[in-house]
Amino acid sequence: MIRAVIIEDEAVAARKMKRLLDARGIDVISTLGSLSQLQQYLDSETMPDLFFMDIHLSDGIVFDVLLSTKVDTPIIFTTAYDQYAIKAFKQNSIDYLLKPINEDELDEALRKYKKLTQPIDLSAISALLATQSPKKYKERISVKVGDKIRSIDFSDIQFFYSANKNNYLLTTEGRAYPIDYSIEKIGDVLDPQTFFRVNRGYIISITTIKDVITYSNSRLKIIVSNAPDHDIIVARDRVKEFKEWLG
Repeated sequence: MIRAVIIEDEAVAARKMKRLLDARGIDVISTLGSLSQLQQYLDSETMPDLFFMDIHLSDGIVFDVLLSTKVDTPIIFTTAYDQYAIKAFKQNSIDYLLKPINEDELDEALRKYKKLTQPIDLSAISALLATQSPKKYKERISVKVGDKIRSIDFSDIQFFYSANKNNYLLTTEGRAYPIDYSIEKIGDVLDPQTFFRVNRGYIISITTIKDVITYSNSRLKIIVSNAPDHDIIVARDRVKEFKEWLG
């Protein structure tokens, strides 16, 4: 059995990765959330067969540790970097998995691990990373209120939705505002750790969910605050992914 260690500072992402690895018969022996924990582990623990490492942690970049400490254990990196950068890095490592993790890509990375014949060139990867920027998500959106324009932080938004061929956002105060984005387009600029598209017409924030109850036809119903007129149903084909997103 493959023994693996996960390095990930986001709790939701760490739990999802562990579930994915458990389902593939991989023994996750430890989960680390910072550079200091990683350094301590490398200095004192027996090495696993494989590392799964997020690149950017809350206290720095993993290469700050890896370039100063000899690591022979193979590594699969996870990252929010743009796709073109990931392709450039593939020649120097087992693989890079773009968040949110795609299961087919994870399986391919594990196949590459089993065929591993060359060491990872961390210096080359670090140099390439220095020229790239992590993917940025919007933090606020502008809406029209009469003849004025108001900026609303995404942290103050419960969900985005479609109604009567128009698109809206609903704030935590229960106020609805029309937006110029389609549901598809707004989904492209939202942080997937915070927002999830539950069906064709709704994208909901994890911070606004009060409860989730079972619904007919293998679906789920989401209960939120200040939105009594909205029945928010998780589409049947999105239920599994939604549960993983919830953690």
